[in-house]
Amino acid sequence: MRSFGTATVAVLLWLAVALAIDRWLLAPYCATCASALALELKVRLPAAELTYPPVSVLVLIVLPMLVLAFFLVPWRYLRSASAWREAFVHWCQPWFWLLVAVVLAIAGESLYVAVKDQLPKALTAVADKFSLTATLSVLKDYKPLSLTASLSGILGLALGACLFLAKGVKDVLKLPGT
Repeated sequence: MRSFGTATVAVLLWLAVALAIDRWLLAPYCATCASALALELKVRLPAAELTYPPVSVLVLIVLPMLVLAFFLVPWRYLRSASAWREAFVHWCQPWFWLLVAVVLAIAGESLYVAVKDQLPKALTAVADKFSLTATLSVLKDYKPLSLTASLSGILGLALGACLFLAKGVKDVLKLPGT
């Protein structure tokens, strides 16, 4: 459980650091890079709306994956195919579990939409008070993808996020001997 908490803190810190890098380093020196492909998240709750401003996917996802690839290179066993295979499997884990999180959110929302008419009105009213919107924007003007999910999609994403943290981040952050 302790390493799960460490993985959660690592991801939350990275979200804050990615926002700072995007705003203070990338945007002033390469505005086109910062706005080339950006991800924005909005969470609407009954009492508040939380917004994670648009952050470049280069900083949010690509940079940590490149750092992870460099970290996982088997420096002591550069000629060992099994060491490279193991490093590649560890490098793919976060990608896979991130994709699983998105698929679970879409599946949860699809299931809710399919059975929404058969559910009690009070339950659908509560579910519709919660929403999550993820928007990808290209060069700030064009938004090719925008996904919105209600409570069921948020629950699917939360389950996927737990799997991402437990299987994708925690296992990769394990150092030899821990």
